Amino acid sequence: MSLTETQIETEAQSPGSSFRALVLGACAVVFVILVLAGYDGSRDLARLKSREAQLEARLRKTEASVSALRDRISRLRSDPYMLERVAREELGLSRPGEIVVILPRAAVGPAGEVTPSSPP
Repeated sequence: MSLTETQIETEAQSPGSSFRALVLGACAVVFVILVLAGYDGSRDLARLKSREAQLEARLRKTEASVSALRDRISRLRSDPYMLERVAREELGLSRPGEIVVILPRAAVGPAGEVTPSSPP
């Protein structure tokens, strides 16, 4: 029972072929896992980019608000007329000897009609 050359070559290639098939199968499984993980990753990336855009818009709005407040502080420190207006309108202060008249505010109804509010 001697082996012919083709049988020897076939037997010699079989262990290498099965190893290659095993490596190829493992690579295919890893590739499928990466594709599935990448799909979830792309959805996450899109969601995170949307969130980033929302946060950047919020940041720009907050920066504009801070800038307006700094401008107002600057004007309150340097403009005495602005300071007096704020003291009168927002704080309800008056100078000694002045008579303060409080008028009722008008209320706007749901249809847009203006009705005087009841006195306090």
